[in-house]
Amino acid sequence: EMCIRDRHMAQEKNIKKRNLLKIIWQSIMGTKKNDVNVYFISGMCYNCSVFDKLKLPKGFKKKYIEWHIPRSDESLDEYARVMARKIDTSHPFVLVGYSFGAVIMQEMDRFLKPLKSIIISSFKREDEIPNLFRAVKRTNLVERVPMRVYSSTEFITNAFNRFVYNMPTSELAQVMTYTDPAYIKWAVKQITEWIPEGSHKNLYHIHGTLDQIFPYEHIKNAFPVEDGDHLMVLKKADIVSSILSGILLMKEEDK
Repeated sequence: EMCIRDRHMAQEKNIKKRNLLKIIWQSIMGTKKNDVNVYFISGMCYNCSVFDKLKLPKGFKKKYIEWHIPRSDESLDEYARVMARKIDTSHPFVLVGYSFGAVIMQEMDRFLKPLKSIIISSFKREDEIPNLFRAVKRTNLVERVPMRVYSSTEFITNAFNRFVYNMPTSELAQVMTYTDPAYIKWAVKQITEWIPEGSHKNLYHIHGTLDQIFPYEHIKNAFPVEDGDHLMVLKKADIVSSILSGILLMKEEDK
């Protein structure tokens, strides 16, 4: 009987030792099995390095989904489904969309089941659509603009820099790398013609009070970032990270 008990105790010690080694190894590798994946989708023309300064709380792992060049006739739903192939749906996950990325994210939310969906610097209701978008759609400006304009990388970065972001063009060029003319024309058409359906569960919104693209006064039910402009993911990463962490850690019954 003593031998059996000693054997059980030895087995338990071995199991605990293996579990401890497993935890240490997972910690070293930085990938815990129970981490929640947080998938980020960037704004139009931007690569996901715009999110590099954002910090997530313990238990959440940052994942990036980059843009690809669409077909000229590709629907928003088709595009969202292609991007969604990069999501491990067998594991709990959260979606975060920034600017145009939030439009793609809300399309994904129609056929996926994320724990939460988080909008940064974008819109989620029809009454939040900027007047600029309405004017572009009304005048069919996307089709009237010559293709050579969409083809000019320098024009795109300089125009955004001069009229919108007020930051060094060289710095903007590092994150604004998706400048293929077919992509830009398609993306501008999609975002200016998209009408939100506004019926998403567990949807959260973070928005800057000085956003140049989506004026804050039109935005409803959002966590405000004081003096945050449309590039606050870069310029006010600490504040955005703090709000993002609070949302990720929030239980749905706390809403």
